[in-house]
This record gives sequence, C-alpha cells and structure tokens, in this order.
Amino acid sequence: MEKDEPVRVGVVGAGPPGFGDRAHLPAIRAAEGLTLEAVCTTREDTARAAAEKWGANKWYTHVDDLCADPDIDLVTVAVRPRLHYPLTMTALRADKPVYCEWPLALNTDEAEAMVRRAKERKTPTAVGLQGRYAPAVVWARRLVSEGAIGRPLSFVVSQMLSKFEVDADRSWLVHHEEASGALFVAFAHVIDSVRLILGEVESISARQMTLSPPGTYTEGGTFEWKTADTVMAMAELSDGVVGTAYVSNTTSPPQGYSLRIIGEEGQLLLEAPSYYQFSPVRVSTGPLSVAVAGKDSDRLEEQEIPAKYFSELPVTEGHSAYNVARALGHFAETMASGHRFRPDFQDGLALHRLLDAVMTSGREGGWVTPA
Repeated sequence: MEKDEPVRVGVVGAGPPGFGDRAHLPAIRAAEGLTLEAVCTTREDTARAAAEKWGANKWYTHVDDLCADPDIDLVTVAVRPRLHYPLTMTALRADKPVYCEWPLALNTDEAEAMVRRAKERKTPTAVGLQGRYAPAVVWARRLVSEGAIGRPLSFVVSQMLSKFEVDADRSWLVHHEEASGALFVAFAHVIDSVRLILGEVESISARQMTLSPPGTYTEGGTFEWKTADTVMAMAELSDGVVGTAYVSNTTSPPQGYSLRIIGEEGQLLLEAPSYYQFSPVRVSTGPLSVAVAGKDSDRLEEQEIPAKYFSELPVTEGHSAYNVARALGHFAETMASGHRFRPDFQDGLALHRLLDAVMTSGREGGWVTPA
C-alpha cells in the first residue's frame, strides 16, 4: 500500500442484520481514504450477496482466506463478542491492522492476549468505542480541557433506555457470559465518554442487577434475561473528580443519555435521545446556581457546536455509520503516519479491567481499584 493510496478494507461480519451491515460497510463507503476490498461471512450465499450489495471486489467464507489476501490492508470485525478473539487473532497473525468492535473480547484474559500479540508485531489496532468521535463529545472534551467550566469537580452520567428486541436466533444477547447486557454495552460506552472527557477511573463502587428478567422474542416465545439490565456506580477519577453513573435497559418511555459535569466556574451538559454514539448530541453550558432575586441565573443554554467538529459524509449524524466512519477515517490516517490511534486495543483492555472492577465490587462490596 502506497502512502497516498486508499486503505483497502476487509469486513468480517457483513450480513444483515448485524452491525457490519448497519455500520461498518456504509462507514467504509462514506469515509475518506478507505475502499472496500472484501467481505466475509460464514455462508457462500450471504457473502456473495454482501459483496454485491456493497460493491466489494471479493468475498470469502473463511477468515483465514480473507486475512491471507495481500490486497487487504485493514480488517474490521463486527460479529458477536464470543468470536472477536479468534477472528482478531487470525488477522493479527497475518500482520493485518484490526478495527474490532466493542466489547473487544469475551473477557479480560482474551483482551490481554490480543494486546500482547499486537504489541509483539507492532500492528496498529482500534476498538469500536466510536462514541469518542461524536462531534459533541470531541468538542466537550476540548471545552473542559481549556477551562470553560473551571476545574472539574463532579459528574452525573446516565443512560435510560427501553429493553431492546431479541430474535430467537440471536438468543446469545440475553446471557452475561456472552459479554452482553447493560454492563458490557450501555455502561461501558457511557463510562467511556466520562473517561475521555474527564480522565480514567481510579476507584469504583458499583452493582449490576437484573431487575426485569422476563423477556419475549420478537417472533414469539418467552425467555429469562440472564444478564444485567441495570448498573449503578460511584466513581473517583484521576485528579479527584467524583461522580455517579446509572444505566437502565428497562426505562419506558426511554430517557436517553445525559452527562452533566460540574466545575468550579460552571456546568456542561451533554444530552442525546438514545445511545450517544449513534444519535445527535446536544451541548449546553451555564453558570453554577446562584441565588439572585428575580433572575433565573442557573439556566443552562444550548450551544451551537462549531461546524469544524463535523464531517461532510454521505451518511449524516445519527446514522449508525457516522461516527464509525469518522473513527475509521482517522485510523487510516494514523496507519499512514505511524502515529498511535485512540482508542486502540490497550484502551479497550483498560475498559475491560474497569468492568471487572464493577463485577468485583458487586460481589464483594466496597470500592475497587481497576487492575
């Protein structure tokens, strides 16, 4: 691959209704500096159909064949978490840079092995925490770092959504051991927005619960949720910032995402109607509450996000592919320049260790320091 040539991508997990079809493939078509070279699914008919639908030059039914293709510069992995480790390790053994969706792996041990392999071979990596590329999140991080609200003191973050639909042939979604549920998905993404803007979690006290176990498949038939639908946590961050996090998959009607940051000199509020990584995010700022007779002095005012924080793409903000396209485009740039992409597998491993701390705190009680 020449420096000025587009990065040729092979997508593992290209069939509908998966995330590859909903986000990775339209993102590759939308992002600058990328071109779709090949797709891979487990069946010949779905692989061929995906190649025809998205205009891929080739299709494969075995990941080994895709990774052996010399015309592929980057592999993206968008399948169920249980398969992230074996598929990604196949790509890393072939010295292919990898963009792997979140959760990075089924557990922390697998994530550690993935990081070790990438470091040994000096292979560029990326993990699908695409919410970091939401324009509002990028801007909010800069506002806080430049002192727009003074020294950050505390935060309150929440995401309250309804139960998501489950098809019977995707029943793995209802099991904790499949890295599914409120902890591995909603909470992980929500706390990652806090990590990006305010800093790493130094200590956490948390509980995960299944408050509403009954479930019904979309095509009929009942099941029991075997993974958390609610997570509550208190956290202390680097530099002494403290806050709370609450995630619910049982809220009806849904209330969406909210992150309020309190500083010594003001407040900042991010809000989204659904998952912040897939829906437009509003930013509001304002002063701290001050008792002034006859004046509404603590009202937050919505701010217009500067145009430079957005990307002109064939997909628009709110589409599942928008922030994925922004992340993949930046990944392609760092591959060409030799710089480190963030978030990479090391960032994903740190988040896995934080989820381990949440689970330990839930079992043993008290505050836990992530490993």
